[in-house]
Amino acid sequence: MKPRGILVADVGYTHTKLILFNENLELVAEEKIASRHPEGPPYLSNDPETALAFFRQRIAHFDTILPVDVIVPCGHGAAVVALDADGKLVLPPMDYNARPPQRIIAEYERVMPSFAESASPFLPMALMHGMQLFWMSKDWPEAFARTRTIMPWIQYITYRLSGAKCVEITSMCCQSHLMNVPQSRLSSLVEGQGWMPFFPAFAKAWQRVGVLDMAFRAAAWRGRAEVVAGIHDSSANFLRYMAGGRKHFSLVSTGTWSIAFDSDTRFADLQEKLDTSANRDVFGNLVSCSRFFGGKEFEILAGSSVHETPCLETVGELVAGRIFALPSFSDSAGPMPGTGDRGRIEGKAELSAVERISLASLYCAQMVSMQLNALESRGDIIIDGPFSQNRVLLRALAQLRPGQKVFASKLTNGTAAGAAVLALIEDERLPAIPLELDEIAPAKIMGLDEYQRQWLARATA
Repeated sequence: MKPRGILVADVGYTHTKLILFNENLELVAEEKIASRHPEGPPYLSNDPETALAFFRQRIAHFDTILPVDVIVPCGHGAAVVALDADGKLVLPPMDYNARPPQRIIAEYERVMPSFAESASPFLPMALMHGMQLFWMSKDWPEAFARTRTIMPWIQYITYRLSGAKCVEITSMCCQSHLMNVPQSRLSSLVEGQGWMPFFPAFAKAWQRVGVLDMAFRAAAWRGRAEVVAGIHDSSANFLRYMAGGRKHFSLVSTGTWSIAFDSDTRFADLQEKLDTSANRDVFGNLVSCSRFFGGKEFEILAGSSVHETPCLETVGELVAGRIFALPSFSDSAGPMPGTGDRGRIEGKAELSAVERISLASLYCAQMVSMQLNALESRGDIIIDGPFSQNRVLLRALAQLRPGQKVFASKLTNGTAAGAAVLALIEDERLPAIPLELDEIAPAKIMGLDEYQRQWLARATA
């Protein structure tokens, strides 16, 4: 039976959203609030209670618009929770921007799984699930000793909505160190630290694991209120394009992060130093990925000009004047190893507002192209999310990728739409849902090839 209303509960890093779709995957209604990240003590954390209070206040309203038959939890992948015997948090869910002490980093590096096992390089800050749990266990041992359940952030939201405890493959494999990704089982880190008994059973992302708790419903609730296991947000985005019939392509899912997925890159071709990794899609298939702190670096570079409109003619002037933005403007160097926190502008001391936003657009086009190089991308390229709205960035990227077609997605909410696809999967078969894509004409910026060669030489000097 097709669901009448599909409600995506998306607890992202920046925003927490409720997005309602109908059975044809058309967006019907949406509300959002800012996600909260308390400074601590004990450390910078994710606040689930603000999100859950929002859900208690507003979920019932969506059921008055369409009977909500399926609720799909979705969220950012870089968080994990530890629960006690009563299902309560033993410590706050750690924010991935928390910074472990150097002694913890050194200890963790001695026990973490290899790249060949985990399919993920060791990332800075607290971006790894394994690092988060290890740090908790070492610096708050009494609290962590009460742990009886470990699950990703996404499935914790599932648990709070339905009372069902599970884990799911896309959430467990994304930058976690908790999985032996090539063998699709828990990692040597999990076994070595004695965490193996704490993980609940795996569920398929689309599997109905419970029903919505009455605390989130109104007395006149109309829908079936089935809650599925849930999905990692970028993996949800990739799923939407799979449902659109795309088979051999690169997807660049943009937001706070720029995450590139490629359907054809072999695991053996991935390079740890280029911040490439492998995840598994909802069906368990290996998918190669590369990362770049795209949205964050764009905002840092654009500064107060972030709301200005970039100009392709200005990009041409920047190229002709050899004005460079050199990586990286965060400590996550992405596909440019050794450049973390070395971001700088060369060639001109003061930039106008339009020059700054245009340079930020050109820089992100260059970095996305490097992400795609790291995956040996050869097929069509689809850009989704905020970067898909930046025509200067898109046209510069298309010029940098001769021989490949670049498309901008018209989806305004690709992650939520991909999550909603889960409610329509039957017998492990994806529904066929058309996509709207704009093919991007390459820019014709004089001297861009030579500029790019010089940019690479300066960036890696």
